[in-house]
Amino acid sequence: MADRGGPPDTNHELFELGTRRRSGPGAAEQKDTPLIPQLQELESEFREIGRAARAVAEGLSHAQVNWRPGSGQWSIAECLGHLNIMGSEMLSSIDSGIHEARSRQWYSAGPFRIGFFANNLIRTTEPPTRWRRNASEKFVPPSDQPVGVVGPAIIDLQDQFIARLRLANGLNLAKIKVTAPGRPLLRLTLYELFVFLAAHERRHLEQAQIVRRNRMLPKAGPARPGGTPQAL
Repeated sequence: MADRGGPPDTNHELFELGTRRRSGPGAAEQKDTPLIPQLQELESEFREIGRAARAVAEGLSHAQVNWRPGSGQWSIAECLGHLNIMGSEMLSSIDSGIHEARSRQWYSAGPFRIGFFANNLIRTTEPPTRWRRNASEKFVPPSDQPVGVVGPAIIDLQDQFIARLRLANGLNLAKIKVTAPGRPLLRLTLYELFVFLAAHERRHLEQAQIVRRNRMLPKAGPARPGGTPQAL
């Protein structure tokens, strides 16, 4: 998803929100260890999300990817930016949970169940969207974003999630508890959080896909002043 003129700017704020650091040497050590079936499924989901994110912005100009279909409605870039912000924010919670599980020697090969409250949250998050929710203020994306940054950032995020799946493999994901994003009173197990994040990403990718299919989407426009449409 990089600009034709060079690689994406990974020093951009979308790559630095939260703690989007590399997952560390532990991920390399876990790379050759087969994931348990539930994490294999999540890995496939995150890879598919990355492909869908690439497709939704493929070939669009800066004007097109930042076009809003109406008042109070997000552009494609805002949908992706929202996912980047929330996902980056959650990486630190995931890392803390994994560290705690390793230090306490919480190990298990699963399978892991999804509790009642988490199941309700995930079910109502999965597309097709039944009703709109207002995003927490800290997860509201900027209104104008370069497609050459927001696109690579969302794909990088999927790689970071997959690296955390490998680090979490073999741990007791039911014992690791994290606060649900935007819901300070709700605690999720780490497995529930991974499932929720995938559902949340699909929700906003569907939203972005609807914007792309909108007949009023500008037909053409430069990627940025003097630029060309993106080859993603």
